[in-house]
Amino acid sequence: MDSRTAKVSRWLAKIFGDQQVPFYEVNPWTMDVLFRLMEQNETRDRDAMQLIEDVEQKTVEYKSDADYMQDFIMESVGLSTTCFSNNASSCLKNLVNSSLALDLKDTSQSSFVLAINDLTSDRTAAENRSQTVVIRDLSKKLTEAISMEKSLEKDLLETDGNLITAKAKAECKKQNANFFRKKMNEWSQLSQTLENDLKQVGFDESLDHQSLVELSERLENVKKEVESLNVKLKSYLDLTPNFYSAKVKIEETKLELNKVDRLLSEKMDDLRCGSPEVNLLN
Repeated sequence: MDSRTAKVSRWLAKIFGDQQVPFYEVNPWTMDVLFRLMEQNETRDRDAMQLIEDVEQKTVEYKSDADYMQDFIMESVGLSTTCFSNNASSCLKNLVNSSLALDLKDTSQSSFVLAINDLTSDRTAAENRSQTVVIRDLSKKLTEAISMEKSLEKDLLETDGNLITAKAKAECKKQNANFFRKKMNEWSQLSQTLENDLKQVGFDESLDHQSLVELSERLENVKKEVESLNVKLKSYLDLTPNFYSAKVKIEETKLELNKVDRLLSEKMDDLRCGSPEVNLLN
């Protein structure tokens, strides 16, 4: 451990006394900072001790001068501190302290009366200033309270208006909900009635909308296949055709297409003939 580290350790132990010195990392930068802080602290302590010693020395000197002046004044007026009673000495000290506190040029009665009057006037002025400050603060708070009250009244009126509007909207939504609920019940009953009617007339489920859509899709697919076959047929026109085979293929395709058309027409006719109630509703 070098000398700087040892000095810093002793200084920290002196500063913290009986308390444990906090942990710190020992490295060049930390030791440099602590060492400079130690030097500044010791310099400040030395300056403070010199100032205290100077003040103590001046205190002794002033006390000596005060004793000398007291003895000189007493001897000049032909008095001695030993000729006063304890009560008289106490009154004299109180008189001197009062004159010093009131900053009087002498201890005459008129000086005391004027100083007390000035002190009373200052106290009255201070009380008036204090009351003025209190009144100003109360006026400011009252103004803020009135402004806040007006703002709250405005917010309350807006809230009441919004509440009325919200109640009206809620009532409208409630009425709409009742109307929709009633209509839903009617439609549900109508749907059930129509289903029963369809069952009574022997409605074939294969004629429902979904089945017709599927048949339509099949028809479209067949048409696309025919178009594809036509395209393929055109590609063979330049070749020596097998007239008999081509004719058979075309006839088969036409028969299949006619079959699908006929089936779709029959389904549509059955749908129109078998469910007149539905057509009337539509």
